[in-house]
Amino acid sequence: MVVGGLLFNYLRPLPHASASVASLNDAAQNVKLDWPVNGSGAIGAEGFGVLQTHGSQQPRPTASTAKLVTALAILQKKPLHSGEQGPTITLTNKDVDLFNHYFAIGGSYVKVEAGEKITEYQALQAILLPSANNMADSLAIWAFGSMDAYHAYANNMVKQQGMTATTIAADANGMSPATKSTPADLFKLGELALQNAVISEIVQQPSAVIPVHGIIYSANARLGSKDIIGIKTGLTDEAGGCYIFASKLSLDNGQTVTLIGVVTGQANLQSALAASEPLARSAKKYFSVKTPIKAGEAFATLTTPWLTNATVVAKEDIKMVSWNGSALSPEVKLANVNRSLPAGSQVGTAIVASGQHKATTPLVLQEAISGPSWQWRLKRF
Repeated sequence: MVVGGLLFNYLRPLPHASASVASLNDAAQNVKLDWPVNGSGAIGAEGFGVLQTHGSQQPRPTASTAKLVTALAILQKKPLHSGEQGPTITLTNKDVDLFNHYFAIGGSYVKVEAGEKITEYQALQAILLPSANNMADSLAIWAFGSMDAYHAYANNMVKQQGMTATTIAADANGMSPATKSTPADLFKLGELALQNAVISEIVQQPSAVIPVHGIIYSANARLGSKDIIGIKTGLTDEAGGCYIFASKLSLDNGQTVTLIGVVTGQANLQSALAASEPLARSAKKYFSVKTPIKAGEAFATLTTPWLTNATVVAKEDIKMVSWNGSALSPEVKLANVNRSLPAGSQVGTAIVASGQHKATTPLVLQEAISGPSWQWRLKRF
């Protein structure tokens, strides 16, 4: 009976080691950005999302920044790849009527003629560079068959993309005050625009040539200055001056960050454009390359029930781009250990997230874990 009990005790599974995890807290820097005095805004970066907002975040008229929605919807319906001109569109008297309407009310436009042939790519240039209201409506109707069909598609598209506070109404160009959004949604819109190769290419062009109208110029007067690579301006009486801008930031290790900013509700377009520079400059100084985890750094101590201790350390460095306004706090995942293991054995993983970016490193034993003695196995409770 005693021998059987001892044998059972010896053979039953070993209990797991306990883990004492080190404190892994990281301090976030206090962020102070140079926002414009009036209006609203948002700032963030590709892969990081919105990092800070300013002013009212209630939906307000968007002005022509809504043309990015138009371009995205059209390119979903009638896709183009970089380098393609796409189908040729023949404009009609209805397109001339749209030109006459926007010319009469003082909206932005490009000249058109009945019978004019323009490619889809050229029409997108007309929408995104001089911000032609008439071409935005013309191309939306061409792609979707009617303005109502465009609205249904565009409103569904923005909701699917997480832009839940955005509404597209009345036209395809943002001139209607019923087309509304928030700075955070407009940040997302700018991010989606840059992810589309055709739109990203066009918004970086200072000028282009299209049929009938001839040379067109970008309304983005900041393009090419202070590393600005786009994206879209807007101005109406109801919206004020609006600007979604993107700027490249080069870091010490050769990596780049694409900063995306939104400024809305400014007195005029010039004020919106001018507000982008101090905002971008102040935001850039809070990005850096950090090493939140260094090889050999201790993350935990494992203690077996038979009182063998081993330190768990990072196998490799982790280096990543960080927004210093957010803490880089590693997450530790440890495996259950209940047997002997040599030094260097992987027993877990450390994960660090910076925005939407994640990096990992194996966690390994600094010392070997020896198994229990036969006496311990026999006598354990």
